[in-house]
Amino acid sequence: MSTSRDIQAKLTKENIYKNAVKLIQKKGFDNISVNEICDRADVSVGTFYYYFKSKENILFEIYKKSDNYFENTVYENLKSENSLEKVREYLFHYIKFVKSEGIDMVKKLYIPNNKLFIKKGRAMQTILEDIIAEGQQKNQISNRMTPKEAVRFSFVVMRGVVFDWAVNDGSYDIINYSESFIDSVCDYLSIKQEDC
Repeated sequence: MSTSRDIQAKLTKENIYKNAVKLIQKKGFDNISVNEICDRADVSVGTFYYYFKSKENILFEIYKKSDNYFENTVYENLKSENSLEKVREYLFHYIKFVKSEGIDMVKKLYIPNNKLFIKKGRAMQTILEDIIAEGQQKNQISNRMTPKEAVRFSFVVMRGVVFDWAVNDGSYDIINYSESFIDSVCDYLSIKQEDC
């Protein structure tokens, strides 16, 4: 059972996080300081460091929240029995999630020096890897790539779509635009005559 102290701690951490995200959206991660975050959140620098070891931990929190969303919401709600269709659903959820984050946040996160995209063990990738591995075992997805390679391939394509959307300032509907790319990924992962 949560005490009032636990609830207050959670609210304080969330306040710092939300204000940091707003600053990232407005100015970019590299252009803000811990002091600016604290001023905006109306907390002391010591309070910031009590909840976050560094400014970079705000990025970790962003990715942790997205991984939690995919683990606890998306994965539980994939409806298809066919693994290849689950991949399709999953990739659409990825694009919808990106769109929900907003173009300003995407522009700040989809940069080459953000290595959190390729951090090993992230739920977002391991969930897709499990779906692909299951599909290969059921003979619903091609074995021409390992599950890890297929996940990397899928995310390279999807991140390319997101990056294109970002450099075009979100000027088009990314969900509709992504359909043909998701189809291409699924087509590549499907079992072809030569695989048999």
